[in-house]
Amino acid sequence: SSGINAEWPLRPGFTKDEIKSLRHTHKICRALDGTSYYQGIQGLNNIKANDYMNVILMSLCHVTPVREFFLDVGNYSKIKLPPGSIMYPLVQRFGDLVRKLWNPRNFRSHISPHEMLQAVVICSKKKFQFTKQGDPIPYLSWLLNSLHYTLTGAKIKRSSVIFDTFQGNV
Repeated sequence: SSGINAEWPLRPGFTKDEIKSLRHTHKICRALDGTSYYQGIQGLNNIKANDYMNVILMSLCHVTPVREFFLDVGNYSKIKLPPGSIMYPLVQRFGDLVRKLWNPRNFRSHISPHEMLQAVVICSKKKFQFTKQGDPIPYLSWLLNSLHYTLTGAKIKRSSVIFDTFQGNV
């Protein structure tokens, strides 16, 4: 055994202390391919025309409460949704993306958002696609609302990390 768990780059996990330490650490990491990157600052592959999606995903992954929530899989692994809901993969894939982006032991200094983008296409019923250019503002609105809806188990009145972080006051 080489001492490196081959599963780690694909499904990284974080302890509560590791999650909290990200608030104050700007760690330079070395990918398994030998390239260097700052933890959390990696490129997202542009698959076709998904740059409008990538900018939103990258931004959300750097909002501290959102990042800390999604780095801990236990926060969203047991979501209960109504029968027939297609939204569950959205939260799971977003969590996967956050964990891969903040992984200090990636294969390369860039990651693929492909699984997350597939979940977006399915959950948005093809309103947002990565094969053609789109507007990031409606995408951001849909993504925030969809993550909140899914995290609350479709109970709109309940709070979530999305609601607590982005809901303003008048």
